Amino acid sequence: MPLITTSLFLVYFSLSTLWSDGEGTFSSALKHSIYILFFMLMINHLIKHYSVLTVHSILFSATFVLLILTFVFVDKSTLLTGRLENGFFSAPSNVIDLGGYFAIGIISALIVSRESGKHWLYLPAALLFIGLLLTQSRGPLLALIVSSFLLFAKYKHIHLRHMLSTVACFILIGLFFYFTGYGSEYSQRLIDAYQQSYVRFGIWHHALELAEQKPWFGWGFDKTLSFTNSLGAVVTTTHSVYLGTLLKGGIAGLILLAAVMAAGLGCAWRRFHEAMALEAMLYCFSLMFFVTQGMFVIGSPNESWMLFWLPLAVAMASRRPEPVSRQR
Repeated sequence: MPLITTSLFLVYFSLSTLWSDGEGTFSSALKHSIYILFFMLMINHLIKHYSVLTVHSILFSATFVLLILTFVFVDKSTLLTGRLENGFFSAPSNVIDLGGYFAIGIISALIVSRESGKHWLYLPAALLFIGLLLTQSRGPLLALIVSSFLLFAKYKHIHLRHMLSTVACFILIGLFFYFTGYGSEYSQRLIDAYQQSYVRFGIWHHALELAEQKPWFGWGFDKTLSFTNSLGAVVTTTHSVYLGTLLKGGIAGLILLAAVMAAGLGCAWRRFHEAMALEAMLYCFSLMFFVTQGMFVIGSPNESWMLFWLPLAVAMASRRPEPVSRQR
């Protein structure tokens, strides 16, 4: 079901290039859509026919390497005053996406710990959380925290080792705040975020006004904003994939996206009841992350593949069936 709804969503937005004013072509958008479907099938196949542990070990290792490289190459003079950006040439250009990568790494580390019993992985997960804080991105942090509440409904009996590992993580994060003095910097960032939230509301209001002009089928795949916000900055994205879907594809596109999300949530619900609550949490994180992230989810390989399509593919995949021992 998720593959069917996803295919319909991708084909529709590929077709929307036909009434778009941009330079995109139907063949190019369709080609990228096929790549996305192949990517999802590949992740699904790896989990089902190899193991959950293998896939998430790769994801965790990749995000942790990203964290180390960012710390090595970032400008150390602005590490605690600026945002964790421009680390090295291959790092995500947007700190929001970088924070999203770190959040996926945290969840993958917890999955690896669950599958392997290696609870020391909570410590590198804590380092990834510190990296997430240093990006000063509120969206990924809030999405991670809110999606984690799903775990409380699953794990009603907490073992001592889980408590000790959690306490160790909080101590590590607390020591980081204490010795660096970053706590006051981050709290000021949160205060500024509250004040700047009204700027984002202005962007959303402008996007809705444009969407009302072509409500049913939208402006087409290549539509971007050209809006000067209250701070004087020119904005080109809606800062929300959901509003971006409405703007580009109209009500028809939004219904198709809702169908993709509903199918994904159905898969996440099944994973939740198969002792895979962390996989369900990963998908919920993705849905909340894109509330405030406006880069569209169709295109050549980019951050959205990892932050939107990867969690959906993970939610689709059940565990590999255990081999049945033959009776003698």
